Amino acid sequence: MEMMIMRLWLAVLIAELLTVVATKSPIDDLLPHSRTIPNTTLNLDLIPQDIPSERLVTKFKTVFHFLIHQDTDQNLCVTVSPNKTRINWKLKFIPNKYKQKIILGNNKSSNLGVELVEYTGVSTPVTYDHQATRGLYEITAQTIDVESNITFYVTLRPNSLIRKFDIPPNKLTVKSNGQRVSLKWNPSHIDQHFTQYSLVISTSNIYSTFLEAKHQLEEKLKRNVTHKSDKTDYRLEIHHLGFHTNYTLTDLIYDRTYYFTVFALNEMRVYTQYASTTFKYQKPKPFALKDAKPRIENLRAHSGKASFRYKVGNRSREPGAEPNKLFWYVMTCDGVVNVEIRCRKTLLVKKRVFGYEKIVLDNTKYGERYVLKVETVSLDETQRVKSIEVMATVRPRMFPMPDMPSDLRIQQYVKPDDCHSVTIGWLPAKSNEDLQYCVYLQNDIPNNSVDFSAKQDQCGLSYGRNWRGNYQRYRCWYTGEKECVYMLASVEKVLKLKSSTTYVIRVTVTKPRGRTLSYDLLKLDTNSCGLN
Repeated sequence: MEMMIMRLWLAVLIAELLTVVATKSPIDDLLPHSRTIPNTTLNLDLIPQDIPSERLVTKFKTVFHFLIHQDTDQNLCVTVSPNKTRINWKLKFIPNKYKQKIILGNNKSSNLGVELVEYTGVSTPVTYDHQATRGLYEITAQTIDVESNITFYVTLRPNSLIRKFDIPPNKLTVKSNGQRVSLKWNPSHIDQHFTQYSLVISTSNIYSTFLEAKHQLEEKLKRNVTHKSDKTDYRLEIHHLGFHTNYTLTDLIYDRTYYFTVFALNEMRVYTQYASTTFKYQKPKPFALKDAKPRIENLRAHSGKASFRYKVGNRSREPGAEPNKLFWYVMTCDGVVNVEIRCRKTLLVKKRVFGYEKIVLDNTKYGERYVLKVETVSLDETQRVKSIEVMATVRPRMFPMPDMPSDLRIQQYVKPDDCHSVTIGWLPAKSNEDLQYCVYLQNDIPNNSVDFSAKQDQCGLSYGRNWRGNYQRYRCWYTGEKECVYMLASVEKVLKLKSSTTYVIRVTVTKPRGRTLSYDLLKLDTNSCGLN
């Protein structure tokens, strides 16, 4: 009997010891105040710190834990590195504020804690960087395609300005270039290859949800149908852009505020607000001109419009300056433009410029501001015009262009018995200095390759084109050699022409320490009987 009582007492003692061991976990030893920390009777998969740890993750949710067992002023960095697979993972922090013991891993524990981050990506290592807090952290991971080994790395490091995920935040940038406004945003960091975008353009507000914007647009369209004469005061548009991350607008109104909102559409067909910004579209300021300093602008990039501002300043008091006169020139590369010059909004000059034009304003005053506005004559011309060059000065000697006559035609003098030469003439440029004239020839030209009716592209003589490669230089001379500075016409005899050949003759004039301009082209046909 005593033996049976002894065996029963030992059985009870062993049972009590086993119960104590089962309810005691490593978490209680690592964290103080064990009564307020979640306890577990499960075998936790703990991830060590400062050591890369590889774990097998499947399509089913797999839970891992790690501990920060004391207060610290460092940052917690958690890096998850997928191995050529798509993975979804999220990080949760479970603070030590619970008064009762809770078994981790059951249904009740899934509602505990604060979710810090959730990420879905493809084969991209991602780092979560945040202020470390003492407590228990939980990582829930699952693969989307096939199971794979995932590497987890948990470490503490000093506080830094490293941004979340080590990648820039979602940002919508607006760039205004003339009448064109470009929107651009960085691709999504989550499911980048599956995310599509929709852009909402509004003049009323930024929309927090896509459904709200869609509903407002439907209401706006209904009002427009019901009240055809009713002009709504606000603008609302939705553009579905697919995988594009940029958009360009050309129909904005000056001095109006626009609200742009980008919504991301994920693989589950759910819209979320991705980025937003506010932009006030203001009229671009004129480009400032310095005295005798040419300025070149890409007119095509400014939708065919540009303005230039010049102030008659101190240069007007220099020797040789003419403060009562203001000299302009406008030169376009391949195109025709309309030009207006205003002073205090008063229109002074309005004309159409073919290639190059010199403009002189009289009765100008010191300190006055003048604005020259350039605009292409049509949309087709906007596509043709590459750039425009504008200059203003009150010092005539600093004007870089030869003073060309109004008539730039080259006259042909025909001699019936001469089959291998031609005499040509043109009106000379005005100058008190010796100008250099050059005659160039081009033969064997393809049919219709040269447009003789259009004005010459004077811009091509100085920028971006090796036009001399197509021409043979016949002769160059200075006006002082022929004493034709003030002659009514310059005459030159071109010799050694071939019969039955088509020629293009070009005459250029160059100002000393200045630029070169061209006369109109002359087409010349020769045959066995002479020149036609």
